[in-house]
Amino acid sequence: MGRPMESTFLAAAVQAEPVYFDALKTAEKAAALIDDAGRQGARLVAFPETWLPGYPYWIWLGSPAWGMHRFILDYHQNSPVAGGPEKEILCHAARRNGIFVVMGLSEKIGASLYMAQWFIGPDGKVVARRRKLKPTHVERSVFGEGDGSDIVVLDTPLGKLGGLCCWEHMQPLSKYAMYFQGEQIHAAAWPSVSVYADKIYVLGRN
Repeated sequence: MGRPMESTFLAAAVQAEPVYFDALKTAEKAAALIDDAGRQGARLVAFPETWLPGYPYWIWLGSPAWGMHRFILDYHQNSPVAGGPEKEILCHAARRNGIFVVMGLSEKIGASLYMAQWFIGPDGKVVARRRKLKPTHVERSVFGEGDGSDIVVLDTPLGKLGGLCCWEHMQPLSKYAMYFQGEQIHAAAWPSVSVYADKIYVLGRN
């Protein structure tokens, strides 16, 4: 038997600019947004894809070599690791507001980066961490691939909670894996609409 489920609850979807290339300041901004959602009675707050420390738009604006030369070092250095100070800031914010947090981030493990989602419970503990299976197109010049072992649906008092990133929503088997586990609440992490819509059609309003 699963946990008893709440009949209704308020969810928040964050649409805000991160503090690019500054993981700590972005985590602090996230905490302020979590506090705001908590004050408004939200029980769940979800953030965009790689919001911490920001989606790497440069990969769509020039050659991979150009982007790597100009941006990758700062981006790599500001990508959080599990157990790092950014995680503590997020967990404290979740706990003081009694709220579920789904954070989209660039997660660093060793020398590799992954497009990840961290699921943090209202007790301030990380319940699950997952990685995007197949980064899209030029995202592969920055991020490694997930292995699928972390596609999970969490049994929570709000309902069965899961999530995917961006074009994972175009992959039938990824979605089926969630359906099979009885998912009821889905945190769909997408990068925010690009201000470079004329240059990056795939991230434009359409």
